Amino acid sequence: MSQQPAYKRLKQLVFAGIIGILFIPMIQHKFRFVEEKPLHGSFELSSKPALTKEAWFSGEYQEKQEKYLGEHTGFYPSWVRLYNQWNYSFFRAASASGVVVGKDNYLFEENYIFAYFGTDFIGEAKIAETSRKLKLVQDTLRKKGIELVVLLAPGKASYVPEYIPTKYSLYKKGKTNFECYQSEFKKRTISHIDMHTWFESMKRKTKYPLFSRTGIHWTAYSQFLVTDSMTKFVSKSTKQEIPHFVLEKIELSDSALIDDADIKKGMNLMCDIPDLRLAYPKFHPNRKPKKGDPKVLVISDSFYWGLFNANVSHFLFNDGEFWYYNEQIYPTSYTKETFTKDQDLNKKLEENKVVFIICTDANLTRLGYGFIERAYEVYYPKN
Repeated sequence: MSQQPAYKRLKQLVFAGIIGILFIPMIQHKFRFVEEKPLHGSFELSSKPALTKEAWFSGEYQEKQEKYLGEHTGFYPSWVRLYNQWNYSFFRAASASGVVVGKDNYLFEENYIFAYFGTDFIGEAKIAETSRKLKLVQDTLRKKGIELVVLLAPGKASYVPEYIPTKYSLYKKGKTNFECYQSEFKKRTISHIDMHTWFESMKRKTKYPLFSRTGIHWTAYSQFLVTDSMTKFVSKSTKQEIPHFVLEKIELSDSALIDDADIKKGMNLMCDIPDLRLAYPKFHPNRKPKKGDPKVLVISDSFYWGLFNANVSHFLFNDGEFWYYNEQIYPTSYTKETFTKDQDLNKKLEENKVVFIICTDANLTRLGYGFIERAYEVYYPKN
């Protein structure tokens, strides 16, 4: 008979424990007694909706409130990381949009795989037309004393295709946008820097990795090499010695630092993914910019962010601007959003001696991000 009350108390304790566990997220939501790391990625948590008569009867308030409570409940970041880790560990799947887990834990964005196989090929006619306009704009700017040059950046899938997941072996490799643009540039003598081919040629020759396992962009070490090539081009084309970075030392790390693990960060996992032994150059500019130094404008995708954050535009390009995807202008957009569409293009271009268009192979479907077409309309209206 004495065992009956003990068993009853045990059930009560288990029930109370379960109820207590269910209330913990609510308590965390209210008091935030445990500090959690925020999730990485380009998303915004929803704000608390306003309760109005119209929103209530239309159902809009309930829908937004449900989303708000779900995203702001206690331990939400931890639950997301646990879910993502489950998918990665057991199914080798990434919960981040467009991310693909390749062989040996190499991480890719799928559009780079499509660029490698040529499934995103936009056609020879389109590439020839864009190249024609680019050549005319380039020649026009050259007459104004401005050098326009395209830097063809490498793509990770093209650099390490051996790590692309097996499921993509069903794709047959066809003509790519890069190959077609490369041919057009040579045929039309369009000024360009082919870092895509250079990376491939240096794959087994460089001392340190040019791409990391868990990132999508060129590594910090690669960026140092690319910066050196860009500064040499500017000096040669302007016949002026501009500032350059002086290498102090190279530090090695078994963990990806800075942005060399940008894909992994966006996956929001609980456990780490081991990376390659990566190199991190320590450097300084050889001198301060002078008044007569040429100003350099860079129009680029995200491949320039690492160089921009390393103060390449500030120290080496005489405080030149960075037009991100030919939309926002940096550094001014840090304090007040500034857009290229609101600028007098001819006037802005004439502030510079060199203009770089940087484009990785996954973005060659829109080389110049609209800049080439707009500049063509400015210099060749109704042509």
